[in-house]
Amino acid sequence: MTRNIIPITLLALTLTATTAHAEASANDPAQAARVRQAQLMSAMFDLRKSRLGFEETVTAIRQSAAKKGWRVGPTQDAQADMIRAGIKDAPRIKVVPTCPPEANQRLAHISQVSGKPIPPLPCRVTVLIDKDGQVQVIKMNTAHLARAAKIDQLARVMGEIAAEEEAMLKGIVE
Repeated sequence: MTRNIIPITLLALTLTATTAHAEASANDPAQAARVRQAQLMSAMFDLRKSRLGFEETVTAIRQSAAKKGWRVGPTQDAQADMIRAGIKDAPRIKVVPTCPPEANQRLAHISQVSGKPIPPLPCRVTVLIDKDGQVQVIKMNTAHLARAAKIDQLARVMGEIAAEEEAMLKGIVE
């Protein structure tokens, strides 16, 4: 259950990070640090509106990923998990575990060659209904991570993975 709450918490931080908060918190170092963390989370995650309904989005992601040869695991119903944990008004959230072929193996190879630790990708695409009733898709922002990478080979591979993710989501998200 803890694994489910952490992405939801990160999503909440992502959705609340704004410049207005940063300006208002300039006199409060703790608040300023929280805003910086929220802005970092906002950069780390790619949140986009779906063109489809909730279940249609989940199905389309699974089908698109499978068509591209990605591994696709069982969809996790995070809402059901939260309800079982006692959260009565749990938002509608499903998590599709999927990853481009060999993505994490490519990152592990770069880690070995460079001698620098490189964490694996989480390989998850989350579909949720936001507070306004809109179906949203959120995933790790690999394009941003590619631009921020300080190892050339890592930047190239992350860029390739980002392009694969973008192609997989084509027609599903705006």
